Amino acid sequence: MVQLAQHWQAMCSVISTETKGKPMGKVLISRLFEPLSTYYDYGMIKYAGMHRVKKPFLLCGSDTRGCISYGEKGDVRTHISPDCLHMVVQAVSPGAPLSCSRTYFFVPDFSPDSVADHADIECNEDARLLSDLYNRTISAVNLAMEVFSSSLSSQQAEQAALSCIKPLLVERNFSQVNIQFSLEAYDCLGCLLETKDGENQSAVNVAGVIISDIPSLLERGSNLGAVMYSDCFVLSTVVVLNEETGKKEDKTEMVNLTANIPQFRCFLAAEAARVYCGSDRAWLLSGEDKCWGPLLMHGKQVTLAGTARNSYMSGELVVRTGGIAFLPEFGLPVKIPKAKMRAMELYDGDKANELAVLVITATPCIVANIPLSLRNENNLLFIAFRPKTNAYRALFNQVASTTHKLASLSTQQQEVYDHLVDCLLGAKSVQEANPRFFSSLNLNWHLHRNPILSCHLDVIMGSISSEKSFRKPLKTHEKVLVTIVTGIPASNKETVAKCIVEFSSENTRWVVYSGTKHVLPSTGLHFSIKKCQDFLTSAVRSHHSTIDGKALQVLLLLPDLTDICTVVRTIEGHPEPAVAAALAIGSVTTAVDPAATFLCNRVVVPSFPEVLASGWVNVIVITNTSATAPVKLVSRLLHEICPLASQIFADGGRLSESKDLDVILSEAVFSETCNLQARYFSRPDWQANTSKLLVTPLKTHAGEGEAESLQTLVKQQKLESLVLQFTGDLDIRSLTDQLKTLKPFSDDQGMLHGVYLVRGLVRCARPGSNVSAIYDVSFCSANDDVCIIAADQHNKWPVLEKVVFDEWSIDLSCHSVAADSSSLEFLGYNLKKGDLQVFLQQCTSALPKTKSLISLQNLTSRQKSDIQKSRRLDALPEGWFYSGSHYVNLDLSRSDLHPCIEQFTTEYVAAFNEDVSSYNARIENLASEMALTFL
Repeated sequence: MVQLAQHWQAMCSVISTETKGKPMGKVLISRLFEPLSTYYDYGMIKYAGMHRVKKPFLLCGSDTRGCISYGEKGDVRTHISPDCLHMVVQAVSPGAPLSCSRTYFFVPDFSPDSVADHADIECNEDARLLSDLYNRTISAVNLAMEVFSSSLSSQQAEQAALSCIKPLLVERNFSQVNIQFSLEAYDCLGCLLETKDGENQSAVNVAGVIISDIPSLLERGSNLGAVMYSDCFVLSTVVVLNEETGKKEDKTEMVNLTANIPQFRCFLAAEAARVYCGSDRAWLLSGEDKCWGPLLMHGKQVTLAGTARNSYMSGELVVRTGGIAFLPEFGLPVKIPKAKMRAMELYDGDKANELAVLVITATPCIVANIPLSLRNENNLLFIAFRPKTNAYRALFNQVASTTHKLASLSTQQQEVYDHLVDCLLGAKSVQEANPRFFSSLNLNWHLHRNPILSCHLDVIMGSISSEKSFRKPLKTHEKVLVTIVTGIPASNKETVAKCIVEFSSENTRWVVYSGTKHVLPSTGLHFSIKKCQDFLTSAVRSHHSTIDGKALQVLLLLPDLTDICTVVRTIEGHPEPAVAAALAIGSVTTAVDPAATFLCNRVVVPSFPEVLASGWVNVIVITNTSATAPVKLVSRLLHEICPLASQIFADGGRLSESKDLDVILSEAVFSETCNLQARYFSRPDWQANTSKLLVTPLKTHAGEGEAESLQTLVKQQKLESLVLQFTGDLDIRSLTDQLKTLKPFSDDQGMLHGVYLVRGLVRCARPGSNVSAIYDVSFCSANDDVCIIAADQHNKWPVLEKVVFDEWSIDLSCHSVAADSSSLEFLGYNLKKGDLQVFLQQCTSALPKTKSLISLQNLTSRQKSDIQKSRRLDALPEGWFYSGSHYVNLDLSRSDLHPCIEQFTTEYVAAFNEDVSSYNARIENLASEMALTFL
């Protein structure tokens, strides 16, 4: 676009130079066209062999009839005709779809105001006719582009363009004049595309109108040729959802890519016109004149404009007491005597170094003395002065004291003023000059046809960019403010939530909801949409019934791995409209423990994408500042992932600074424009199905459902969830020791294996007692954080007057599969059910070891000695007697052992093995009783 404009300006400079230095009959058309032709020819060298439908051309006079089928018949003549009135130029960008066409004139379309004792110049009627028709083509093309952008119908655009031109032709009785309207679409290389009505393709559109076979008013039967105008434009469509009716509609924005190409130019080719301009300039800058009075100011770099867009021209301004004269760079001077001015007023916005304008309201008789492009129904003319120029200083030093200063402008005048500011002082590029369109284009690219709420549209597209937040600060009792607290696992988010409540203002009453303790046996632990909405309904009713005059706030403490988008949609998509309207999200706070941020090999934990999405989190509380934790590394990582969030350092989650609480308890930080834009960019579908929230619950585990569409800097392996339900008691000490052995690891291919989180409710025997109870278990392998707390002794909120009611206690009603059942949810990678069942079996109470059976061969000497001692006094068989020291036979043989020692040994072994078998049987019975039964 920039190169096309530069070469077009070079062409205008060449035309101005050539027409001033030579007679019209000796001016070569090829010389005038050289800047645009070389730009196209040399640029197309890179695209050799590519067929282009459009080609650049420059035609003059009656040869302009060939603009309809240029390229088929070739150039008609090489020199400009001496009586040529106009020319038609078409420029095409090589290798790009940009093209535009304009009609410029060699004869003025108006007669300057006559002054006594000064020569006048008359306007050519044919030139005025061509200029009038050309002005209609500009209006027709602009109207067609607007109609097409709203309807995407080329037929409606054509009808709108023809309806703008035909009344003038009927008025002048031009029945033989031909009108040709074209609306074409091109791809990025300039190749023609086939389009259908209603389809908004990613294409560059070119709209143009040609009026040909224009009859001459001065020479009957003569043909003046044609006038042509075309512009290149692009559309961007965003789907808007009306929150009241629930209907979707397309909102289209348009940008004119060739708006910087001048629409009007008049090159004074006639010698008489150039002489007139020279003498007129000398007269205007001379001494005191009896008709126009003394000279007040003369300034350059001044702009004259009408009410039509892009109808301005640059030049010099001469102000005398009897009138003003504008000397343009191209064309005849525009003179407005004081007698034909109803008012001349000054406006500068009451600011220093702002664009200043003289607003001139002329009488209707001035119409014939100003260019056709400046004419309007209200006869308004605007003369703009850029700040810090000599003309600007001369205006305030010499003219401002004699004019009335306006405090404000009318709606029409303000639109012209804003347009002049954008053109003269504002952005130089198309992107900077059309911020709303490029905001729409950015939204279109990110949203992918997902809707945006109508109440958010103007905020995101920059119409309310001056306001930091699109929502006004809340008044007391106006709405119930909701503060959301979440965090990565094992990050002390509960402590953060308690500090928020405990150290908040005494004029605040809190209703606290902890969604972390709802257990669904088949799907694991997750956020309950219905229970949260029921809680919010109770909170709003409590708010309306309060009579103490103190503000009521809701604190939502979210479970681990909860998608914040789900919670926001739960609040804003409440099934009761009155409740949804009474709630407002103030801020979202996320707790992060740097020691619990990474798994093995510096892989971040899987909850990062959900709890740290840009625009969804406003405050990050870093809860571990110890030297062993990678605090600086995690802080930099958080800034990259969530640059809009504030970071607070609070060891252990214990907030103590009042300024930190002020940030967390903000009423509107979540609604700031930058955060709203980031939410649409990170989750373009977050408003797509708000009304169907309860019908299709969202999955909240990382890597599942809508979490897959979240755009983050971290690409992660899918997190698996496995729920084990079982009966039987676990041992607290064994469970604690075994949990710490769970460590995720990565294989040679970089795939993760192992357990990341364990959570749920289990039945364990109380220490020192045979009575079992339900315990809340949570474990995070990232930092070996184990928390096992009895359900009936779970930490509750501080007993404070400011806490109206809470749902911090564990909801055991959800845990009702069986009276003695337990359930644990394991989250990790490549989990195997059999391995986890074996792991849980190892967490039961330790059993005594079984004893081994004995035999005669493996009796120890001690056992044999004990048998002898215990049976030494038993009755002796016949023929044996005891001498007091030995057992003696009748044959006088002696023995230290009882004669029946073998029998005694056999009996001992049998009795011992019987006891061992009974003992082992009891152990086996106990093991079967303590074994876990998986459901």
